[in-house]
Amino acid sequence: APTFQQGVTGATNLYNAEAPGVTQAAQNLAGTAAQAQNVLGTTGQSAVQTGIQGLENVFGPQYEQQQLANALASIIAFGLPSVLLAFFIKGNWIHNMGFRPIKSYPSIVVVILLALTGLLLSGALGSVTEKIPIPAHFKNWAISLEDQYKKAMISMTHMSSLKDLFFTLTAVAIIPAIVEEVYFRGTLQKILLDWTGKPFIAILITAIFFSAFHFSYFGFLSRLALGAILGYIYYYSKTIWLPILLHFVNNGIAVVTLYLFRNSATPVEKIMDDNLPIYWGVVALIGIYYLFIQLKNYYIDAGLEKNI
Repeated sequence: APTFQQGVTGATNLYNAEAPGVTQAAQNLAGTAAQAQNVLGTTGQSAVQTGIQGLENVFGPQYEQQQLANALASIIAFGLPSVLLAFFIKGNWIHNMGFRPIKSYPSIVVVILLALTGLLLSGALGSVTEKIPIPAHFKNWAISLEDQYKKAMISMTHMSSLKDLFFTLTAVAIIPAIVEEVYFRGTLQKILLDWTGKPFIAILITAIFFSAFHFSYFGFLSRLALGAILGYIYYYSKTIWLPILLHFVNNGIAVVTLYLFRNSATPVEKIMDDNLPIYWGVVALIGIYYLFIQLKNYYIDAGLEKNI
């Protein structure tokens, strides 16, 4: 049977051959309908145009097309290589991506509490990052990245109904949670663990890549911590569903908060400023440590304590 490394090589080669231009294609999704109509003739509508117009009729605002494009880009960039790799590896391809049953349902509550506690840690680490001295030119570059991120988040304030909220949750919380966790935890972390045999190293490196992927200096430490929490949850439970749940809760809270404050006089930038006093990080770490003890008790057969 092909080894894990052979599977990685085969999937990578196939993805590199098929994937060029994926991101640009997703960004140009809104213009695909018009191009298709020119090809097929003005008397008929292509399936692509019909689909996009259907989404417009259902969901309305133009910004949702961009959210749809971003979601499709995530599926192609992260979901596709994970599925391809799963097919190359011996065994059930669904299980290879981490889709196994949750063995302990009380662990769901623990994961939700970890998500909430992780927000406190994230806020404290955001304050720590701002206190780190960096060169002026690098700081200006980092600020420009944050401005782009804030513009994308501000577009969510266009949500005016529960229908808009549902669409945004799907595009920004549900789809990214699934495809990113399958890629980073279910695939990359699994590969690194197979290569190194060290859970801590595999989880840390995966968390670094996960954070770097978001291209945010000021949020790097926060997402690094989030990535580590997600990695340990997956390592304990052996199911990708729990990291997906935490990832969804983390993203979903941001979306719901913007929806609830959409008509508020408070500037969106202030709502998005989630930095907290550093002492909250200490409180969060204590809470996270306790919650992981509980999670380990639920999945004691994972053997994590023998490998760190």
